[in-house]
Order: sequence, then C-alpha cells, then structure tokens
Amino acid sequence: MTNVSHKLKNAFEGALAGGGDPATSPLYVFGPFIKMLIVAGVAQVTFGSSIWLVILTIAAASTVYRFVIRWITYGSCGSGMSEEEFGTWAVKVDAAITFIEYTLTFLVSMSALITFIADRFPILNTLFLGFQFRVYVAILLSILIGWLVNRGPKVAAAAFGPATAGVLLLLWLLIFETIFKTGFHLPTLTLQAFKPPFLNYTLKGYIRILAVMTGIEVFANLVPAFNGSDQDKSHKAFNSLLIIMITTALTMLILGPAIFSLSDPALSEVSLFTQTMDILLPKLLAYIGSLVGIFVLMSACAASAQGLQGLSLGLTNRGYVPRSFGAQNRFEVADKPVWLQIMVVSFCFLFFGTHEDVYLGLYAAGVFVILSLTGWAVTKRLMRGIKNRFSIKKALIVAATGISAILTSSATIIIFLERISEGAWLYFVLVPIIFLIFTYFYNRRDTLVNKNEIKQPSIS
Repeated sequence: MTNVSHKLKNAFEGALAGGGDPATSPLYVFGPFIKMLIVAGVAQVTFGSSIWLVILTIAAASTVYRFVIRWITYGSCGSGMSEEEFGTWAVKVDAAITFIEYTLTFLVSMSALITFIADRFPILNTLFLGFQFRVYVAILLSILIGWLVNRGPKVAAAAFGPATAGVLLLLWLLIFETIFKTGFHLPTLTLQAFKPPFLNYTLKGYIRILAVMTGIEVFANLVPAFNGSDQDKSHKAFNSLLIIMITTALTMLILGPAIFSLSDPALSEVSLFTQTMDILLPKLLAYIGSLVGIFVLMSACAASAQGLQGLSLGLTNRGYVPRSFGAQNRFEVADKPVWLQIMVVSFCFLFFGTHEDVYLGLYAAGVFVILSLTGWAVTKRLMRGIKNRFSIKKALIVAATGISAILTSSATIIIFLERISEGAWLYFVLVPIIFLIFTYFYNRRDTLVNKNEIKQPSIS
C-alpha cells in the first residue's frame, strides 16, 4: 500500500497553508489606525511615518527569522531558539506568550471574518436567545476549522489554500487598481512626525498597525510540515514567509494611502477596507472580494491552529507538556491543542463578543516580546560565531540583527506602556500561570525518567 504523505511540498504550498494571518492583516488594521489619527488631527503628518516604521520592522524581523528557521527545524522555532541561547526560563516565557498569541490570532481573525459577513448581512448583529447571531456563527465556524486542521496540513492547504491564494490575488489586484486609478503614491515620510507633539501619535499609529507582524512565527513553527531534509524544510519555510511578507508590505505601502484617502471613518457600519474595495473595484468584484476575505480569515484561524500544533510538538519533545497533549493522530498532527484552543475562543466569543477591537489591544503586545527574545537569541549566537572566526560580513550581520533586536524591544516597551490599561496587563497574569504549568511537567518528566532508571530490571 502506498504511503500517503500529509506534508507540504514547496514554498507556495507553505504560503497558502500558513500565510492567512499576515496576508489578512490589511483587512482590519487600518480601521483603528486611521480613526485614531483623524480624531487627533495629525493624520497628514504621521500616517506615512507610522507605515514606514512597520515596513522597517517587517524587514528586520524577517531577517532574524531567516536564521531561526535555518537553525531550528523541529518545531517551536522561536521557543527553541530562546531555550538554546538563554535556558529553560526563556522557552517557558516564549512558549507561554506564543500559546496566548495563537489564541488571539484566532480570536481577531474570526472576529474580523464575522465583521466582513456583517458588512454584507447586517442581520448577524440582531439578538437571539441573549446573544447576537454573529456569536453562534463564530463558534460553529471555529469548530469546523478545528476539525479541518486536525486532518493534516495538506487538507488545511486544500481547504484554505484557495482562499489564501484568492486574497493574495485580491491584494495584488487592489495594488494595481490603486496605481491605475490614483497613480503611484507611497506614504510620505516626514521628519516632523518624529518631533513633539507628533512623535507620540506616530508611535501610537505604529503600534496600531503592528498586527501585520503576528503571522511571522507561524512560518517558523511550520518547518516540520514540509517534506525534505532539514535544509530543504528551512529553505521552503523562509520562501513561504517571503511570499506573504512582500505582498503585505506592498499592500501597506501602496493600498494603505488609498484606504486613507478614499474611505470614510465616520461610516462605522462598513469597515474601511470594504469601503475602499467598493470604490476601487466593480460591484461584482467587490462582493467577490468580500467572499475571499471571509474565507482567507478562516485560513488565518487555521494557520494559528497549525502553529499551535507545531509549537506543541516541539514542547512535547522537550518535555514541557505531557506526551499525550502533543501526541500525533493518524494525520500526523497534534489534535488536542487545537480542540483546547477552540474551547477557549468559544468561551471568549460568548462572554466578550465577536468584535475585533475587543482583542486588538492584546494582539500586538505579546508577539513583540517573542520577537525581542528571538532577536536577542539570534544576536547572541551570531556573536559567539564571530568570536570564533571574524569577518566583515559576519560583523555586518551581527550589527543588523542587533539593531533588529533593539527595534523590537523598543516597540515592546512602547506597546505595553500604551496598551496596559486596554488588557496588556493580562500577560502578567497568564504568562506566570502557563510558566508554572510548563515547569511542573518539565520537573515531572525528570522524576519519571529517574524512576524508570531505578526500576530497570537487571539482564543478568
């Protein structure tokens, strides 16, 4: 009987399977960003500068993850990198935040998906048995996504890959349509945006669109899902990341100014992205675009669940969670972490609702702690390498990764200071709890190993 592989074959398949999260970020990040700037009356000065800061961050983080994906190929890439360089405390903190981030990715993506449906079908906002219809739809779709993801990455790619391909096509279509109808206009970078009193709003705007970075860790954890040698897996995973990140960056740079100039933030019933799409595209294509957006946001949810599978597999191999938790089913994936995630998000939808702005306050905060830890871990390893054999090229690479680590660390501090009252304080509660859970099972693993050694019967 022929062995059927459920692994991914190439970078494009990887982009379709794991790229839903960053590819969909332009669908919802511009709303709170533009509204904040317009209310403050500083949009003309700070809009472009905030976007260019994000582009710089995308480039820096992508460079860091090129090393991570190449060095760590067994899952839990960022967590594994942090553990190897800083010890067990780092992997526990990293993995705890990653668990939270994947759940927030699911919550934000599903909430944005429901908003997209409600843009076209307002009936979802009506009450039924004490909850809006949008809550029931969110829970049912979450269960469906969990079931599909637990049937392996090939099934997820087949189910959601066309949607990710569709949104990539949609974004490129909107990019070209923007250039055709409005001309080629990049966001304006002004020095005035970095001086008081505008600096504060430039950084606030930067924080509100940093959600574009939340999908990068998915590709790091997607490495084991590819076929081939470790070198082939890392190469394919990084190329998958590049496909998505280049598209996202160009969308921010070219479509972003169009959303700013064409949409009306005062029209709260329809999202800014949908408004812009309705203006740039013919009516039929605009509705098709909404349909594509809905399905690709499902893909983003699926990507977060897949990332959780990869992370759980890596943590299981290291002994931080029970083997039963990371056990693979017949489709070669860990299904229990996904069902746990579905239970948590369903609870949140019931008690906190399905509006993405409820969860966006927490969304970018955690990922930048992860990026900071990973950036410093990569810098530390590169510095160790340059001590053994110095070269100008290596020195430049170390300098680049060090600057990236400083940039992400600075962003982390700014985000927590800005969002502490909007829910960021929860990290100081949830991370220690998950940290203790990892510590308990890690110590228990050592105890079980010692017991097995004691009880080992003598062959003689």
